[in-house]
Amino acid sequence: MRLVTSLLLAVPVLISCNREGNPDLPETIFGQCTYVNRFSDNEECREFRGLDWSQEAAVSDCADWDAEFQLGESCEYESILGACVLEDSAEKVTRIVAPGSDASKCRSTERGCELFGGGIFVPSSVCGGSDDYLDEDGPVFLPPTLICMDPLEGEAPGASEGGQVCTWSMISGATEEGRKFNDYASCDQVRTQRPYAAVPPPAPPEVPDTRIEDPTYAAELDWVTAQVESAACVCCHQASITPDGAAVWDIEGEGNWINTFTPYGLAFMGGFVDSSLLGAYPAEENNGFDRTRTGTPTTDPDRMRAFFEAELAYRGFSPEDWADADPTPAPFHQQDIFEPEACDEGEGVARDGTVTWSGGGSRYVYVLEADAKNPGVPPNLDVPVGTLWKIDVAPDESPLRSGTVKYGEVPEGASQAQPVESAPAALVPGERYYIYASADIMLPNTRCIFTY
Repeated sequence: MRLVTSLLLAVPVLISCNREGNPDLPETIFGQCTYVNRFSDNEECREFRGLDWSQEAAVSDCADWDAEFQLGESCEYESILGACVLEDSAEKVTRIVAPGSDASKCRSTERGCELFGGGIFVPSSVCGGSDDYLDEDGPVFLPPTLICMDPLEGEAPGASEGGQVCTWSMISGATEEGRKFNDYASCDQVRTQRPYAAVPPPAPPEVPDTRIEDPTYAAELDWVTAQVESAACVCCHQASITPDGAAVWDIEGEGNWINTFTPYGLAFMGGFVDSSLLGAYPAEENNGFDRTRTGTPTTDPDRMRAFFEAELAYRGFSPEDWADADPTPAPFHQQDIFEPEACDEGEGVARDGTVTWSGGGSRYVYVLEADAKNPGVPPNLDVPVGTLWKIDVAPDESPLRSGTVKYGEVPEGASQAQPVESAPAALVPGERYYIYASADIMLPNTRCIFTY
C-alpha cells in the first residue's frame, strides 16, 4: 500500500546533493513518459535514470500518471524551466522535466517540486540565469501577525483585553475554542506560509460509513471538526474557503469527512508522525491550542490522539506502523539534518563586514555560530540558538543582493530580528561561523561555514 502524507504528493527520498543543490545524476537513461500533471495541469516528462530501474517499475510509475512508458528515450524539449530530481537509490533516480520558457512560472515550479513533491529542483537557464523572478513571481511568505478584533455579532465576548478575540494569523495558529479561524484571521496570509494546491481528496468509500449514526462517535467527530475549524488548517483543507478546492483532505468531505485522510494523514493528525518541524506556538499564546503533540492544534492533545488512533485501528493500522517514520514534511526534515560544508572562496563575512553569498536575492540573512542548528520556520524554529545576527526583508520590499549588506548594519527595507535591541556580537578573526541566506522561508540560497 502506498502511503502519502497530507502535505506531500510523492514519497521518494531526497537525493544527496552539494551545497548549491545540484544533484549528481546517473548517466544511464532507462526511458521516459510524458503526461499532463493532474494537479498543476502542466505537461511534464518523467525520465528514469540509473541501473536499478526495471521495466515493470517504470511502466507502473508511468501508469500512475496515465502515461505510456517509452523505453530508452530521454526527455527532450526546446526549452525547459528545469527538472525535479527524486531518488530511490543512487542508481534509481527520477528526473521530472518541466518544459516551457515562461520565467514567471519558475518559482511555482520549484516550490511544487521541493515542498509538494519532496525533490530537488534544478533550474535551467530560463530560471537560474536571473534572480529577477524572485522579486516578482508569486506571493512571498507573509510573517505571522496577531489580529485582535471584536467578536462576531451574537458571539460571546473574547478572552483578550476589552472582550476582543486575538488570533495569530499563522499556519500553526488557532482562534478561541468554539469560534472559526476564518472569521478571526486571514487565510490569504496563511496560504503564503505553506504552498497551497487544490489536490482532490480520495473518493468516499463505496460502502457508506454508518459510524456517524452512532451518537457517541458522532459527538467525538463533532468535537474534532470544531477543533479543526478553530485552527488555520481550514485555510487549505476546507473546500468552501479555499481558492480552488481543498488540498488532500477536506473538512467538508462527503459523509464522514475523516475518510478523506490517507492512513498516513491519520497518523500525522494524531501526532504519531513527528510534525514538530512545522512549528508551534505555546498553548498559552495560542488560545489554549497545543500543536506539539498532534498534527493539528488542539485544546486536548490526549483526546485528539485517541480519536485518530481509533481511526487508524478502524483501517487496520496502529501508531506503531509509523514509529520509524522520518519527521514530516520531507523538505523540512532535510533542512533540519543538513550539515553545512565550507563556503566557496568569497562567501561569508569579509573583514570590512561585507556579507557575500551565492544563489541570488535573499529575504533572510543569518550569521550564526558554526555549530548552530539550521534555521526553520516561525514562530519557534526560525531563530535557533547560536544566531548572532539575522535580518529580515519586509514582504513588499525587494530581496537583498549579495555584497550590498554589511554585518551589523540594517539595509533599507529590512529589519534586524536578532539581536532584537542591540548590535550583534563582534566576529572574532580566525573563528568559524555559519552563513545562511534564503530567498524566502525554507528556500535557502547559501548555507555554509566560513572563517572570519
